This record gives sequence, C-alpha cells and structure tokens, in this order.
Amino acid sequence: MSNRSIAAVVAARLPGSRRRRWTLFAAIVLVLLLAGSLLLVLNQAPAVRSTSQFVLATPEPDGVPVRLDTQLYLPASTPAPAILLAHGFGGSKADLAGQAQSLARAGYVVLAYSARGFGASGGLIHLDSVKYEVADGSRLLDYLQARPEVERVNGQPVFGVAGSSYGGALALMLGATDHRIGAVAADITWNNLGSALFPNAAGNQLGVFKKLWAGYLFSSGFSGSGSSGSGSSGSGSQATGGSAAGSSGCGRFAPSLCALYQRAASGGSLDAGVASLLAESSPASVLAGMRAPTLLTQGEQDSLFGLGQADANARQLAQAGAPVQVRWRSGGHDAPAAGDNVASWQRQFFDAKLRHRSGGQSGFLLSQPGAGISATNGRKV
Repeated sequence: MSNRSIAAVVAARLPGSRRRRWTLFAAIVLVLLLAGSLLLVLNQAPAVRSTSQFVLATPEPDGVPVRLDTQLYLPASTPAPAILLAHGFGGSKADLAGQAQSLARAGYVVLAYSARGFGASGGLIHLDSVKYEVADGSRLLDYLQARPEVERVNGQPVFGVAGSSYGGALALMLGATDHRIGAVAADITWNNLGSALFPNAAGNQLGVFKKLWAGYLFSSGFSGSGSSGSGSSGSGSQATGGSAAGSSGCGRFAPSLCALYQRAASGGSLDAGVASLLAESSPASVLAGMRAPTLLTQGEQDSLFGLGQADANARQLAQAGAPVQVRWRSGGHDAPAAGDNVASWQRQFFDAKLRHRSGGQSGFLLSQPGAGISATNGRKV
C-alpha cells in the first residue's frame, strides 16, 4: 500500500478537524520524503568502476622482468581523456585513490600505479631515471592507449599526467620525452636533483649534502627490502634482484644509488659520476623537449625543493616553447598546505587543456592564506 493510500485510510477514520490536521501532516511528510529522494538522486556521484592489474614494465639491467601494480578508474561515460597519476617517494597507488576517484567522477579515465620499488610493484628504485621509471611511464601509456575507454582525437589518445614531489618529477620527465602527453601537472618537485640535495655548489663540485632530508627519503627505500607482491614476471623484489640488494643493506634501491647515498652520508668524496647519475634523475636533463602545457605548483614552506627549483623548471619550459603556469602555494615538504587544493587546481587545468573548457589560468599565481575574505562568513581565507 502506498504512503498516499495509508494516509487516506487513516484520515477517513478521524473526525473533522483532526482529519484535516492529519491530512495536512501526512501531505507534508510525503512532500519531504519525495524531496529527500530527489536530492539523494541528484547528489549521487557518477558511478566509477575500478579494477586492479599488473602491467609489464621496463626490465632491470640484468634483464629480469618487472611488473607494476596499477589501479584503473573508469568514469560513467567513455571514451574520455586519460590521466596517469604518480605518487610521492615512499608511497604507493593507495595514496592516489582519493584524487583518482575525484577525477573519474569528473569524467576522466585514470590510471594510478605504484612506482617500481614501492608497494606491490617489482623492481628496484632508480630515482626517476629516464631509463627506468620514465620508461615505465611510457609503458603505462601504451597500456592506456590500448584501452577502448580512452578518447582519441584525430586518431591520437588524449593523455595527461600529474604527480607530486617524486611523482612530479616523473610527470615532467615523461611529458618531455613522450609527446603523447597533452598536459602536465607537477607539484613540489625538483629541477636538478644535484643542486636540490647538494645546494650551494661551486663550479663543477656538488654543494653541502642535505643529510637530514636525504636520510628521511632514503629510509623509505631501505625499510622496504621486499615487495608485498608475489608471483612471476617480477612482481616481488626477489624476482628483480631486490633480495640481493636487501641483503647488502640497500633495501629496494639500485646498487648505484645505494652506494651514492652511503658515500654522501659518510662524508666521502663525490666524483663527476655522482653528478651524472643525479642528472639522469633530473627534469633539467630533458625539459628542452617539452611541448605540452604545464602547471607547476610549488610550496612556500619547503626546504627540500624550494621555489627556486620551480623557477628553474619554468624558465626551461619557456625556453622550450611549452606554455607554462606557475602557482606558489602554502605548505610544501616542511608543512601541510593550509586550505590549498592542489588536486582541484590540477583538475581545472586538465579541463582547460584536455577538454578545452574555459576557466584555465595562465602565467603566475600566488596563493596567500589570509589574503581573501569569504563571501559566506566574512572570515579570512
């Protein structure tokens, strides 16, 4: 029996004035129920489908295959532009779930993944090397390109890439070396890893080693001597030589990086080979090839990768002829952001560059907490 029928039966059994009051009350309840149901339907987020899979990546130097643990998020409607999300150092694809879900609800195909040497992915950490992590990024684009859910324009897939810190450097380097990328968003990352970790350099010599920061970062790789993944094709560290590295105290780091850190931490001399190794992991080495529009966001409280690193990236991008937008924001590696929504800025940037929607900013922007006033409550924002 419907709500209306129940109300009618009850009302018929009541005397005059009480019947009218009951009828009015029942009508109000019915209206509220219908309004609530309508709001629930309207506020329901578009359905997002998610699947997990391993994708074959770049083999280790000894030829052992490596697999990357990935998570694919599909929007309610496809085909759609695709965005590759890269996490920060010591993280995994799980750290990207919130941003990935948000982008998928906004209509993007999203692929989040655990970089080699992290999470359940196989392989060793080569620190965003062009030969390994960046090459892995191209393998992941190959995987996306084969998916029918990814939008194509004039036969070419529509791709964007985003990341923060370690993932931000990966985004810049992948965008500069794989021209299938149509838009790049990089947050709190470096331009030159040598000058970032060894600042105040003189001539060809590296500067003072940021021992505290480097120790914190490297401990993430040393502590994970094995992968949580298992199976064949390099899904675990044992299949990629990781157990051998772990037995020598290197965790999941490639031996060359492990040796670099141990020498720097002990105060040993660092030769030109070290600078060359760090250059291989630096956007500075490849940004001349960038063509894609790029959003750079950099934290104002960041003693690891300061504003100068973003400025160096912006200058190189401008010289390469790539459209670039720079946004200084609160927070950084030293402190959490106070109200800045980097994920939202990146989504708006992708909307403008991949979907050609209005609203995209250009040039330089400074985010300063307390410089604005909310129209809702009059408080500083």
